[in-house]
Amino acid sequence: MTISTGTVIDLNKQRGYILMQIDEGDFVVFELLSGIDIAVGDRIGGNLDGLGGETLIHISQKEKFDAFGQTGPSSLVACERIFYS
Repeated sequence: MTISTGTVIDLNKQRGYILMQIDEGDFVVFELLSGIDIAVGDRIGGNLDGLGGETLIHISQKEKFDAFGQTGPSSLVACERIFYS
């Protein structure tokens, strides 16, 4: 398990998806499984490389939440295919 941080760059509220850019440069899509307020620009930490169920942390709120990794680290184009589908 790799602990990383990233920044939310877009939200798909209809699907409950967040699109993040990991600090190392890749992009990733997670589906929110718990109710938490997330906005573009928020910083998220945890196993952002993970596929499937993960517990992540909203850094500024210091609140853990459950999410489901949809893509793993990928290009922006690959993540957008999942995010906007």
